[in-house]
Amino acid sequence: MDRLRALAFFCKVVETESITEAARAMSVSKAVVSKYVAALERELGVRLFHRTTRSVRPTATGRAVFAHARSVLERMQELEGAATAEKGEPVGTLRVSAPVAFGTLQLAAPLSDYARAHPKVQLELALTDRFVRLADEGFDVGVRISSRIEDEDLVAVRLATTSMIACASPDYIERAGRPRKPQDLARHACLAFASPTSSGRVPWKFGASRKSAGGAEDAVWIDPAVRVDSSLLQRDLACAGLGIAFLLPFVAEKELRTGSLVPLLEGFATEERSIHAVYPSPQHASAKVRTFVRALRDAYRIASWNSEKRPSERQRPPGR
Repeated sequence: MDRLRALAFFCKVVETESITEAARAMSVSKAVVSKYVAALERELGVRLFHRTTRSVRPTATGRAVFAHARSVLERMQELEGAATAEKGEPVGTLRVSAPVAFGTLQLAAPLSDYARAHPKVQLELALTDRFVRLADEGFDVGVRISSRIEDEDLVAVRLATTSMIACASPDYIERAGRPRKPQDLARHACLAFASPTSSGRVPWKFGASRKSAGGAEDAVWIDPAVRVDSSLLQRDLACAGLGIAFLLPFVAEKELRTGSLVPLLEGFATEERSIHAVYPSPQHASAKVRTFVRALRDAYRIASWNSEKRPSERQRPPGR
């Protein structure tokens, strides 16, 4: 059996959820597609699809095989492209994962610029706020916003450093008053970024007053008036006057500039977050990954919420 051809037919059936559509897309007969898919199932010894008269949907095993199969096909596409393209020219599909708010508010311009500069790269962007394991889920590059990178061995390229900001609408401040210190948040309506199914108090991290010398970072535990798993909705609820939100500055950049939201507790340091572009296996990083990460790094050097520090690149030690 031609395994690569079988994987190509299998992936197309998963994507179209139809043997008929897969055959049409691959310019072959339905019988050929069915033959190769059946042969692949026999060779792997697993069932890859749930088949009905109306649809063909992958089993749980089929979805897992699909992630690996697509990666194999993309690598072959890159090899073929490398044989005919100019040396080092980025080619193939580039799969990128990013948080919802960052992707929605910050990625349109650099993605557009990159796509125009590298027309042989097909971009696929997945926006999600859940933790994504890049290698396991078939992503080439991820954007991570956190205090530190703590998962699989990754190369991390810092794009920017920023800090959380507490803010509320002028209407809310007029109605409920302005907190003067972090502990005052206990008597305010706070809008927390948290799963609606979670319970208990939520920590917002503040340091000592900026006027004080030193001082360790400490958490103020709030009892949220609203829990929401979208920072964009959290921002909009704050604009509507429902309470105080704790946001990354780029989420509320426009609202803070226009006065729809007002910064609070500016005299106190808040939790610092780093924005990184991350990717696995630096020794195998392809031209498309290197050029894309470089494009992000260059784009965010001039971001208004960026620090003065130059972006850095590092490899996490194995086993940490």
